[in-house]
Amino acid sequence: MLNRIGFVDKNKVWDFVKSQEYLLEAERWNKKPNVSGRKCLWFGLGVELGLKSSIFEGIKIDNGLKQKCDYLWGGNDWNSILLYKYQAGCELKNHVDRDIFDSKVILINISEDSLLGGNVEFFYDGNIEILSNGEVIEFNSKISHGIKKLKSERWSLSIRKILTS
Repeated sequence: MLNRIGFVDKNKVWDFVKSQEYLLEAERWNKKPNVSGRKCLWFGLGVELGLKSSIFEGIKIDNGLKQKCDYLWGGNDWNSILLYKYQAGCELKNHVDRDIFDSKVILINISEDSLLGGNVEFFYDGNIEILSNGEVIEFNSKISHGIKKLKSERWSLSIRKILTS
């Protein structure tokens, strides 16, 4: 089940993601850029996705960000934040996450406000869930999920636990 947790301060989260934009890299598969049109940045532990996924050290998580994520996660047993930027026209095909990830994901949706056409259609477990700018959700990443083709720029920040053993 998708759990709607609430909202973050839209202005602060936009300021944060835009401040990280220069660090973004094209999404990769098997160490090569893919054609998704998405860019990403890992904080804490990161995963090089591919046929044989591997773990690496991403950007250091500062104390302020760690405290906010601890609060949203409901504890401190997470170890990764994945920041994605999607251009208008991008989508994320329906999928389930690999076994290297714990099933729990806390996701912050960062999109234009709905009056500007920025509502995001999140496919989850056979349903379309409309996500608003600044909305925080919890979902099970082992249940089929994806993002329908976007009309405008969208960012997502997902708090995750990468399974290291």
